[in-house]
Amino acid sequence: MIIGIDISSIPYGTGVSNYTLNLVHHLLKSDPTNHYKLFFSSLRLPLPQEIKSLKSKKNVTIYHYRFPPTMLEFVWHRLRAFPIEMFIGKCDVFHTWDWLLPPTQSARLITTVNDLVPFLYPRWQHPKTVSVYQRRWLLTPKFCSHYICISEATRTDLLKLFPTINPKVTSVIYDAPEEKYFAFTKLTQAQQKTKINQLKKIYGLNHFALAQGTREPRKNLNRLISAFINYKKKHPETQIELAITGKYGWGSDITHPRHKYLKILGYIPEKDMVTLHASAACLAYPSLYEGFGLPLVKSMAVGTPVLTSNVSCMPEIMGNAGVLINPKSVPSITEGLEKVLHNYPLRRQLISKGLAQASKFHWDTTARATLNVYKQVSLLPKNK
Repeated sequence: MIIGIDISSIPYGTGVSNYTLNLVHHLLKSDPTNHYKLFFSSLRLPLPQEIKSLKSKKNVTIYHYRFPPTMLEFVWHRLRAFPIEMFIGKCDVFHTWDWLLPPTQSARLITTVNDLVPFLYPRWQHPKTVSVYQRRWLLTPKFCSHYICISEATRTDLLKLFPTINPKVTSVIYDAPEEKYFAFTKLTQAQQKTKINQLKKIYGLNHFALAQGTREPRKNLNRLISAFINYKKKHPETQIELAITGKYGWGSDITHPRHKYLKILGYIPEKDMVTLHASAACLAYPSLYEGFGLPLVKSMAVGTPVLTSNVSCMPEIMGNAGVLINPKSVPSITEGLEKVLHNYPLRRQLISKGLAQASKFHWDTTARATLNVYKQVSLLPKNK
């Protein structure tokens, strides 16, 4: 079987980037038989080093183009010209993410549905993003053979928005944290402490709650900040800080507040992410909507208690391992912070349950399930 995958999302440092990179690596780790054709296109961004290293594999061919995504979006979505086989040659299936849907000559299209924010909550996305998604999804039900949804909540949203899609051509295959998160808990306590102390020194942190993710409206950071200020007023003796990490996405950005205990650290390099999650007193993740919510599993995997929302996929991903709050209620978030930071018996339970819950999400499992989808779809008749 010849498998094509669009890897153009990898350099952007988003959840989709993380998903695509890890999926490719774990597919190749577990599948030496099938041939993989990796399509990468960007006008300015170089081919990621993590992909260059795959050139030595006998069952991998990399196709590197310098077409901007805006041009491909016009050609593929509006004109439906130049099938993917013109760029990478024959393939049995082609796996896309939720930005571009190329036409094909005979390959069956598979798409991963990461989230449906542009349809459910368009005010939370840049207008350009919304318009691209809308054009793409006018085409997707006509041409796509299978939909991989990264949570049951995402599949439910998909079928509500697009009732013509047959549920039988959808699969739920969960995202997962990298193995390095699980490996942290296997270090000795002395090794963990050394790493944590080094990270805190680098970023000027001590005792802190972590907010992690791209800074954009649906991350609900303004309510979190208000709740944290309320929490500090109720507990003036505590030295805890709120560390807000993640690059700016779009919309009205949060500004540097007057309170010294609110620290906006911005982008954190990937090399520091495991220790960042492990160093936190808790992860505060009151997002208004997520397709999966990867930071939740990352924190659970390193034994950090989690506060998150009672909407969208968050209860599904957390199970009974977190403190769930109403993300639209500042008092609810404040109460959640008190529970996760002050109730020490509860904290011990959350840590134990979180480690067990995180163990359900592994990239080897995700890759095997995805490969099974490829096999099933490759046996279907020619794509429409």
